[in-house]
Amino acid sequence: MKVVTCEIAWHNKEPVYSLDFQHSSDGRFHRLATAGVDTTVRLWRVETDPDGKAAVEFLSNLARHTKAVNVVRFSPNGELLASGGDDAAILLWKLNDSKEPEQALVFQDEEDDQLNKESWTVVKTLRGHIEDVYDICWTRDGNSMVSGSVDNTAILWDINKGQKLCILNDHKSYVQGVTWDPLGQYVATLSSDRVMRVYSTHTKKKAFSISKMSSGPLAEGEVKQYRMFHDDSMRSFFRRLSFTPDGSFLLAPAGCVEVGENIINTTYIFSRKGLKRPIAHLPCPAKATLAVRCCPVYFELRTKKGEDGSVQPLPSTFKLPYRMVFAVASEDSILLYDTQQTLPFGLVSNIHYHTLSDVTWSRDGSFLAVSSTDGYCSFLSFSPAELGTPLKEPPTLEMFVPNSGAEKKGKKGSVAKNPSPVSQTSGSGSAPAPTSHTKDAPPTTPLNEKKSAPCASSKPQPRRITLNTLEGWGKPTTPKATASAAPQTPKSESTSALSSPQAAPLTPTNPSKTQPRTRPLTPSTQKVLNSVNAAGPSMPKSTPTSKGPAPRRVSLTPVASRSPAVGSLFATPSSAEKAKQECPSPPTDPACQPPESKRSKTSITQD
Repeated sequence: MKVVTCEIAWHNKEPVYSLDFQHSSDGRFHRLATAGVDTTVRLWRVETDPDGKAAVEFLSNLARHTKAVNVVRFSPNGELLASGGDDAAILLWKLNDSKEPEQALVFQDEEDDQLNKESWTVVKTLRGHIEDVYDICWTRDGNSMVSGSVDNTAILWDINKGQKLCILNDHKSYVQGVTWDPLGQYVATLSSDRVMRVYSTHTKKKAFSISKMSSGPLAEGEVKQYRMFHDDSMRSFFRRLSFTPDGSFLLAPAGCVEVGENIINTTYIFSRKGLKRPIAHLPCPAKATLAVRCCPVYFELRTKKGEDGSVQPLPSTFKLPYRMVFAVASEDSILLYDTQQTLPFGLVSNIHYHTLSDVTWSRDGSFLAVSSTDGYCSFLSFSPAELGTPLKEPPTLEMFVPNSGAEKKGKKGSVAKNPSPVSQTSGSGSAPAPTSHTKDAPPTTPLNEKKSAPCASSKPQPRRITLNTLEGWGKPTTPKATASAAPQTPKSESTSALSSPQAAPLTPTNPSKTQPRTRPLTPSTQKVLNSVNAAGPSMPKSTPTSKGPAPRRVSLTPVASRSPAVGSLFATPSSAEKAKQECPSPPTDPACQPPESKRSKTSITQD
């Protein structure tokens, strides 16, 4: 391994905030993009000189941002370059195949334009953030992107349409790091509010929220909770977390572990099998860590020769059939790790005067570039097979594909049949999202409540029935019962309808207790009662000819001859319902009461 800090004014000696290697498939040379405070994005050619060190050559100057540029990231296929800055815009650049320069020469000087060996143009501008953009991460297929900003939000983007897919606004402070799962299932964000949040890309809901960890039992037997991440007093602007290339681990910087009265800086390792708590941490005693980047090359496991001369692989910490190498950047040093051992196998420090800002690997793992706020960049160059023997056949990644077929069918059926909210929740529950996703999906419940509220207020009668009445009810009234039970558990509709707390204030239980003869009524009798109540006391009682005795047994005279005090008890829950049915009863008719109050007021004023 050889280290060189190139004496180049990368961005007019202004701080360099980000850099990224292009991982294109042509393999002709290594193209590097850098971004800095001078509002420009610059492209460089990086090659290996005869001494094995990095040799850099200027390619192009991209001037379109109006403020400092904080992050640059190439798309996985290398065709597009995304840059985000303090102007709250994300620009997508593309290399012109023609040698003609860009039309808009207003954004850069003529001298810089003459030095450009390549012509890059802005093909799309993504606008959605209202503050500085700090970090960007592409999906593995290059069709989507996630960005984090100072406006406390992270936005999922559809690159083909240039539109927002979702805005994640759970953080209480700056979102300083974002990453997208290579398998397409999760998006992770890390903020200065000392919380790491993991979202499901399918449901767009929060799946995990990691902020605290319990320490070991103290002397008194108590367990103390402590914060896992640094607060906003960190010197760095960035907390660039990353998934490993195979998606098996999530590496989060800016961690801190309390050991007694001491605080140890660390980087957490989370397994995708359990993202609630880390499975390991990598201490960095000197300074806080701020970025993690993984080498895109898979390596074979290190081996040792046994006593009989046979080659045996060394034990692997994470029990993987291959090695993955990643670099952790702290404020003043670079640590090199792999997944086969817990201790770092490389350390580079004291190469810059100010805080480091970003790291990136070349596509073949031969270079590791580091940027710093002192205005310079350094390169760690590795000779072939120095990091290990590349794996001949990289592992195939199984992309996370939700079972959207059943959901689409459910949506079509809901549109055609217009069922109750219970059927909609059961349809959405058919998606194979993890259990933790459904727990952390509060916005879905208010939607169902809003949909079911009109049904519950306008048709409250099914809540007054018993379990036997529900079982014997006909088809026309079944959706009413299910609509009232929508916010509750859909497993037992009748039980939830009877035991729901919402039905308590709406159900007049006193009349049922005072009239024991109404309890064994048949479902047809209940329908007659509903129609009679809706039509008012003036409706003839001989409407149902088939079952005349049932309505005679339940006379409407007690209901009509209620005292004003008793009537006022039921006026509040039932007035809105009757108004919606457009058939209010005379005792509680809101249209009859206001004129009396107006007459009394006018009589007082006249006196």
